[in-house]
Amino acid sequence: MHLDAVLAGWLVDLNRNPNVEIAGSYFPGWMISLAVAVVLTLGSHSLLRRYGLQHTIGHPAVMYPGMVILYTCLLWLCCFA
Repeated sequence: MHLDAVLAGWLVDLNRNPNVEIAGSYFPGWMISLAVAVVLTLGSHSLLRRYGLQHTIGHPAVMYPGMVILYTCLLWLCCFA
């Protein structure tokens, strides 16, 4: 690949706005990802509890914040990066 094509693609990506407009207010993409990640973690907790697997995943004080961080990063990378 030519260097100018790579540089042009990189420069085009710099124009993206990291904020999302919701009802006239701008919110950073990571904040939206965090809110959705908390909901996904609550859903994961419900599924683990329903199938009796909550005791097999480890200490909840480590696993649930880890799930929130994992979901937040994945959502931000998939939707806003």
